[in-house]
Amino acid sequence: AILAALSGHADLGVHSGMITDGVLDLVKAGAVTGARKEIDQGLIVTGAALGSSVMYRTLAEFPVEFRPASYTHNPAVLGQLRSLTAINSALEVDLLGQVGAEVVGGVHLGAVGGQADFSRAASLTGARSIIALRSESPTGSTIVSVLAGGVVTTARADVDAVVTEHGIALLTGRT
Repeated sequence: AILAALSGHADLGVHSGMITDGVLDLVKAGAVTGARKEIDQGLIVTGAALGSSVMYRTLAEFPVEFRPASYTHNPAVLGQLRSLTAINSALEVDLLGQVGAEVVGGVHLGAVGGQADFSRAASLTGARSIIALRSESPTGSTIVSVLAGGVVTTARADVDAVVTEHGIALLTGRT
């Protein structure tokens, strides 16, 4: 949904641990050109691609460069992207703004991945670190008083905004 909403934009750049069909759709629409990226101009830089067979067949036609996580998630590299907006998903967010993207109901569903790296980099460069999630899951609200299992994937200091289908909570500078 986020990628589809960006289709009317111009000269966006992508630097990500993983891309999907939605990124290639934005390239086709002319929204992603990478023309204004501070590094790797004109390229989509990613570590992996996950999507449809159509995406895999057409991937070679796009300006995509695959790099290891030691590059895509490197704080020194991410820090050069002065206009970086990190958009990450989560399973839950507590009332302090801490993000849980690994555990729900005591069951491990994911791993840390690059969320902490990208959120910290965006926060440090003065850009935005956004956590986007649905307000409800099959087990209840995703905005919780305490994270399940006490596992914090991303610290509250590295989150600028939490977005659900109901709106945006701006957390920067809040107690």
